[in-house]
Amino acid sequence: MQSLLLSLWWNCTQAPDSLPAERRRSFEIMAEIYLLALCLQTVVAPLFFVVGHSLLGGLNLLCLGGYALALSLHRRLYVATALAVKLGVFLVFVSAGTAIAANQSSLIYYLLFAEVELMLADLRKRTKILATGGLIALSLGVIHMPSLRLPAVPHSMVNTLLSDLGLGLVFVMLCAVILRMLAITDHHEHRYRRDAMHDSLTRVLNRRAVFERASSYWKKGQSFAVVLVDADHFKDINDNHGHTAGDAVLRHLANLLRDSLRNDDSIGRVGGEEFLILLPGAGQTQSIAAAMRIRDRLARHPCRLDDTVLPVTVSMGIALSREGLHLRDVIDLADRRLYAAKSDGRDQVVADGHADSSASRNADRLTRGAENALEIDEV
Repeated sequence: MQSLLLSLWWNCTQAPDSLPAERRRSFEIMAEIYLLALCLQTVVAPLFFVVGHSLLGGLNLLCLGGYALALSLHRRLYVATALAVKLGVFLVFVSAGTAIAANQSSLIYYLLFAEVELMLADLRKRTKILATGGLIALSLGVIHMPSLRLPAVPHSMVNTLLSDLGLGLVFVMLCAVILRMLAITDHHEHRYRRDAMHDSLTRVLNRRAVFERASSYWKKGQSFAVVLVDADHFKDINDNHGHTAGDAVLRHLANLLRDSLRNDDSIGRVGGEEFLILLPGAGQTQSIAAAMRIRDRLARHPCRLDDTVLPVTVSMGIALSREGLHLRDVIDLADRRLYAAKSDGRDQVVADGHADSSASRNADRLTRGAENALEIDEV
């Protein structure tokens, strides 16, 4: 039951995929405000009829209908119309309530909550300023309006209790809205950071992020190994099976690399079919063992697209941080060894030598890419 309610809540408040990223946070916050208000006033709705306030009970039902309509309009991206409906029925309800209870001064709390909603909504600044002026005018008008004392009210104590309950609910709503706003903000900030640091296809680190992590290790003087991994004959897979198959191979390799390495190891995509792995604290023996685990796992778990097995192997070049004077030297050495592995027949791991061998055609692009991504000139 709980999972069903959470699923319904998520479906009602989740921003549609068509909405731009910069508007999704405001959309979800306002959707939750509408839903919270709908749930809260549904709970207290019977109270007005029980104490004999049939007028407030009817207005409360009007609020419930208005909130449901506002949520529906909001989900259809009629943001301004939805807020106008919600605030309209809400202000009618609280204005009548404060007048009946002869406690117009409490209206300021409700109007402050309406102002919070107004500021959180995805509206133009000019619209917010004009609407704020309207709220100020309304508050002044209601504060100076004569009290309405209806004969249906059995005792003044009832009005006091209703007024206190209303103010308490305002603070409950403010607390809930702020907590949910913080949670939604944290969720979206995490998502933005993740998207900024990760490759959209494979979900491993992107070029800049993995080079920044390598630079962090280097600056701290922490030993690490660099493993460059390249899919063999990847162009043939794209040519023979299509780019969908190529994408499937890259995702399969990324998942396989994650499953083969430690939690502290980092994987980044630095080229079309090329990955860079950082193994903090690893020496040559541990690095070779990690590379062999990758090859073994790939042999046991080949990539499949529907019923087709896509033949792919990998070549790897390994370099240790202590083998270069600069970070770019280490990356260049790993690339030279990768080039040697591919030149010697592919599906191999090269972890030593080749410091003076010719660089691959990819070496200059890779090292320049690292420097451009980091925007530094290491000393």
